[in-house]
Amino acid sequence: MLISALARNIYLNRDGVERWGVLGKSIHFIAEIPTLAKQSLAPLRYLIPNSENKSKNEKELVYHVNILEINNYPDLLISYKGKKFGQKFDLIDLQTGNLIKRWEPDNKFLLEKGYNIENPLRPAKGSDLHFRHPLLDADSSLVITAELTSLIAKIDRNSELVWLTNDRRYHHSLEFDHEGNIYVCSRPFLSNKYDFMPKDYDNYKENLIDDAITKIESDSGEVLFNKSIIEILIENGYERLLISKGQIISDPIHLNDIQPALNNSEYWKIGDLLVSCRNLSTVFLYRPSTNKILWLKEGPWYNQHDADFLDGNKLVVFGNDVLREESVADVRIIQDNLFFSEKRSVNEIYVYNFENDTIVTPYTQLMKNEDIRTHTAGRSEVLQNGDVFVEETTEGRIIFGDSVNKKIEYVKRIDDEHIARLFWTRLVY
Repeated sequence: MLISALARNIYLNRDGVERWGVLGKSIHFIAEIPTLAKQSLAPLRYLIPNSENKSKNEKELVYHVNILEINNYPDLLISYKGKKFGQKFDLIDLQTGNLIKRWEPDNKFLLEKGYNIENPLRPAKGSDLHFRHPLLDADSSLVITAELTSLIAKIDRNSELVWLTNDRRYHHSLEFDHEGNIYVCSRPFLSNKYDFMPKDYDNYKENLIDDAITKIESDSGEVLFNKSIIEILIENGYERLLISKGQIISDPIHLNDIQPALNNSEYWKIGDLLVSCRNLSTVFLYRPSTNKILWLKEGPWYNQHDADFLDGNKLVVFGNDVLREESVADVRIIQDNLFFSEKRSVNEIYVYNFENDTIVTPYTQLMKNEDIRTHTAGRSEVLQNGDVFVEETTEGRIIFGDSVNKKIEYVKRIDDEHIARLFWTRLVY
């Protein structure tokens, strides 16, 4: 028991491995053997077998209407991978399907460069990684974040590293504000201390995921602003959202999208932020300059991703509309902790109107016709002509359509047997 306790403390202690020299490194190596074995035997989550592929077309890009009907559609910037450490970014001409440009950064180098021993939830060294939601700058550089690790980085047009920051865990969406700075979701290595949590801060400081809004200077990677979502909610009188059922989980917020306002309207100002909190099924409008929540709504979406401004008076929310089962003490209701109900069997796109405080779902029939069902992630964007873009992330499929029928379908084919899962496609105008 003493040997076990000693080994556990060395492995979990951030300084223990170095302090104990060869013994510490040996214990660390032995402890990670089961994890590495599991990783080697696990299915490749970034590939989708053809047998499970919803798109049965042989081509990557398929038009279901005359090409003239889509002459104003944007280009696609996709993020995908075909092998371990094989992440690529392709800019694709939607009119022709031709590749405009490809970025191929050195994934192993970026993982090693961004690896931070101070991160208590760091992955094992040598673990794979994936980059989500690449942000394209005017000089053809890309800003990228690596899920599961600590880094945000900028690579130039030749895929060479410009800068890298790894002082916290950066994740999910990336967006430019009106000044060219970048808003990104982040998590500190250690959470803040909160009075609604247990008195023993040491028991939860590494386990409470304390999502934050972070603003970064695009040319240098310098952090310009950082604010905890938990703090924002508490300071604006919304603590009840965190413990509404007298229950707290380790991931109470799950921040997944920050959308800066790029223009003024009657309902928001330039610099305001539209914020999506998945695990609260909540979207709110926040003004950093005053630390005020201007508007907040829980549902009707469930576990949503991707909230956008539309026109000068509307918001669009991609509702995954899955239910989440968080029980650990009792036998689970279902095997997977994310599931669709009989009532809500597909994803949904909600349009909220500030003028009359109403919500409509104009793309319901399209979502049902195409059986769009991504349990996690997912993207949508309403185009100027009223058509909609949808990324069915876990199915590796992109759909463009009107309220009823699809006009374009796209998948990234890796080989004869697989297509790629997508990691948040961006529309480029």
